[in-house]
Amino acid sequence: MPETPPPPVAPRRPRWKDPFVLAFAVGVVVLTVLPFLQRQFLKAPPPVATLPAWTLEALPDGGALSSAALKGKVVLLTLVPGPCDGRCLERQVSFGNALQHTDDLGDGVHLVSVALPGAEVALAPLAVPGSRWHLARGEAGSLVAALHQGWTRWAGTDAGRTDEDFATLPAVVLIDQDGALRGFWHDDPAGRGNAINGARLLARRGPRP
Repeated sequence: MPETPPPPVAPRRPRWKDPFVLAFAVGVVVLTVLPFLQRQFLKAPPPVATLPAWTLEALPDGGALSSAALKGKVVLLTLVPGPCDGRCLERQVSFGNALQHTDDLGDGVHLVSVALPGAEVALAPLAVPGSRWHLARGEAGSLVAALHQGWTRWAGTDAGRTDEDFATLPAVVLIDQDGALRGFWHDDPAGRGNAINGARLLARRGPRP
């Protein structure tokens, strides 16, 4: 009885047609190109306005905190109207957590909480000497007015707010190394995250990348 011939051997698929090999190759290309694309599309917001020089009274020791002292640093700033209740303090503690997300940048990013009249006593215990988070006493004066003007330009509207009304808005302000206002974000988890990302981009690439 004649032997049954073995079935024909299917030709091997070239390795370059293997879906796993193709997926690996595509992944390598994406990981190589992605950083260059990010540099092109991930940019800090453009300047809105240059803020005038300002000086505030630091808490709790009464020393001076000024724009000149922070020149060359990226600043995340928030205004804290009084009275500052428990919810207000929670928001400030959350704002201060931005330190943890910028530790890898060394001294590049500083935080400033400006306690407006009625908020100083509540905020003073949060002060940590030598920290990158500065607490200061402020008035609804020139700094608030300059921020208010920047807000109007940034938002494209003002809704008839006075400087005092503007100071009550829960916002995080981004200021670059040259003292230029870069934008405002709502003081909530999403807004703080966006402000921190903007600060990181400025700290890494400078105000004029």
